Amino acid sequence: MTNIFLYGTLCDRDLLEICLGRSLVKVSLVSAKLENHSVFWVKNRNFPVIKFNSGSFALGLAVLNLEDQDLEQLDFYEGGFNYELRKVSIILKSNGLTSKKNTMEAYVYFNNDDNIEVDKSWDLDEWQRRHGLISRLVAKEYMKLQSNCKDIDLLSEYEKIYNQLKNALYLS
Repeated sequence: MTNIFLYGTLCDRDLLEICLGRSLVKVSLVSAKLENHSVFWVKNRNFPVIKFNSGSFALGLAVLNLEDQDLEQLDFYEGGFNYELRKVSIILKSNGLTSKKNTMEAYVYFNNDDNIEVDKSWDLDEWQRRHGLISRLVAKEYMKLQSNCKDIDLLSEYEKIYNQLKNALYLS
């Protein structure tokens, strides 16, 4: 069983459900934060990145006790964007409060590109308004690639699906 701290698009519960390939009814989700980190929009993109930022904290969602299959699903989705899991210590929110007593180990998806350009602070509500619908539709198609993803440039495939759906949505 694995605990994951999510801070970006996968905090959208509909997208998380699509990526896991199952309902969230039996998934334990808890508000949490990661100290000394901040979340930013990636410049000219529709997704965020988490960066070390002393004295700050990133708000997010702890997904507790994930099965190996769940982790494979999330790794497939995030791995296509050059993200990898790293172990951290997070603080869970309990009864509306966060306390160092509620600390636990979890994994976080960090981007492997140290030179990635960041923009303003991440805003999930803004993402949901501007990009949520199309991102969920793309994820439904993209996750189907998991069964035969050998020798495929996953980022290119994601962008191809995104552009096809974007054109279809704007033409209709």
